Amino acid sequence: EKSSSFMRPKQRRYGFYFLAIEVTISSSGIYTIVCESGIDTYGCLYNESFLPSSPNSKLIATDDDNGSKKNFKLIANVTTTESMIIVVTTYNAEQSGAFKVIVYGPEKAILTPYVTIPLTTTSTSTTTSTSTTTSTTKSRIGGG
Repeated sequence: EKSSSFMRPKQRRYGFYFLAIEVTISSSGIYTIVCESGIDTYGCLYNESFLPSSPNSKLIATDDDNGSKKNFKLIANVTTTESMIIVVTTYNAEQSGAFKVIVYGPEKAILTPYVTIPLTTTSTSTTTSTSTTTSTTKSRIGGG
């Protein structure tokens, strides 16, 4: 697969590799999205769509270090009529590495790759798995 780079919200330069993940839920409620990684991750949460060329459009929330070990943690009150897009990126530009995203909430969340129009691309690998009350995806940001 390809991992694109973009200008992260609240930044003035490009070069942040990212992977966008669509979250589909069947029950409204409060969902917590956490990332586990050995790199310093940064999470962005979007409502309904994500355009790398317009990183502030439909942006709901961002987080850097509210999770453990310099990883993001996002909390959102979601209705079933909404589609959420999680964008996993890094705090530092041009950094890459493996990560795992876990979604906690009242019901299982389905995580699927979200296709965007890339600005630039590099190689990455993806594996996805889900469980009953939490949803997990493991992947890499960037090359290598």
